[in-house]
Amino acid sequence: MPNHKKVKMPKTHNILLTRELSDQQLELAESLGLAVTVKPSISILYRKDWFSVQNSVEKTDNLILAFTSQNGVEGFERFLKAGLEFPAPVRVYAVGGKTAEALTNAGFDDVKTPEQQDGVGLANLVISDVLNNPDMKDSEVLHFCGDRRRDEFRHYLSESKIKVKDIVVYSTRLNEMDLSGGLKKYDGILFYSPSAVQAFRNSGGFTGNELPELFAIGNTTAEELSIESGKHVHVSPEPDTEVFLRFVARVLESERVPLRRGKSAPEAWQGDDPAKNLFYNHSLKDLARQLRNNSTKSEIRLWTELLSGKKTGYTFLRQRPVLNYIADFLCKELKLIIELDGYSHEFEQVWKKDKKRQTELEEAGFKVLRFGDDEVIKDLRNVESEIMYWIKKLEQKVFPSTDGG
Repeated sequence: MPNHKKVKMPKTHNILLTRELSDQQLELAESLGLAVTVKPSISILYRKDWFSVQNSVEKTDNLILAFTSQNGVEGFERFLKAGLEFPAPVRVYAVGGKTAEALTNAGFDDVKTPEQQDGVGLANLVISDVLNNPDMKDSEVLHFCGDRRRDEFRHYLSESKIKVKDIVVYSTRLNEMDLSGGLKKYDGILFYSPSAVQAFRNSGGFTGNELPELFAIGNTTAEELSIESGKHVHVSPEPDTEVFLRFVARVLESERVPLRRGKSAPEAWQGDDPAKNLFYNHSLKDLARQLRNNSTKSEIRLWTELLSGKKTGYTFLRQRPVLNYIADFLCKELKLIIELDGYSHEFEQVWKKDKKRQTELEEAGFKVLRFGDDEVIKDLRNVESEIMYWIKKLEQKVFPSTDGG
């Protein structure tokens, strides 16, 4: 008799996607053991009047183009198809491999992408190039984007005295998602943008539902998702759908999800934190969002230059509700909170409130580091040394088997 070997098929996991996939991507999902349900969270509407865009292009001499989404590229291509003129050659920057690929297909040969695949990483790359290339000194950046764009890219460039203008080429409409069947049947939900998180919230997704594993394609989406849900969010290694799907399959198949550097975390860090997911306070999430959208100069600098992405080796969240407070920055893995104090914190009344706040947070098991705004602005390297010292110290406590390397 012939010896037939059994082929082990991957276990099927039900996942909810907040955007449509291509046929090729759906085939990949099926091959990975992912049973896909799609409930589109947003609709994209592209602009039709390009006169003001043409006017902006004509008034810009030393031009840099920046794209943070494939929708921005699509809007740009519609601009070109309208028969409007565009100077060449031009420097082009983009976030994400697929966005860069779309620009290459549009006729740009040299598209630069940052190592850190988000708006902050893109801003850092542009700033570095401008500072190191004299012929780029007077450049102006045109950011082809949507109406629900994040502010970090523009804000960081402006802080570095680089001219930047947002060119809104599409608008994002939030859909009403049909979640009437509940979410218990899903093993994971995949989010592709902060707008998708907002649409999910408006559709009641975070109310009265036991949420499955949550996945975000990038850090900005993960931030919004973390604030809304209070749960741990798995972030794709790259902002690419195929990479994202493989990452989701790997996480759902794993009995223990590694939280850092490919190493499994201790049992205490599996799933939700026993102390109500690190004392997350849902009632403060709206205030947390407002604070995050109105960050101080010191918060922006500490975030962009040190704490965003995984520059420290760990993921930090901004404006995280904890107990009855909102922590400026929180690393869930290390239970490390970083607070920045402005001038008002020198007054006795404010100092006493800060002391009470710190005592309660420490009693809940957090390590709290405090720095003044001036320290971050004038002596960031010293602040970084102090933070990294405590990270090394705390990781030996949380991950006693690691070597810290």
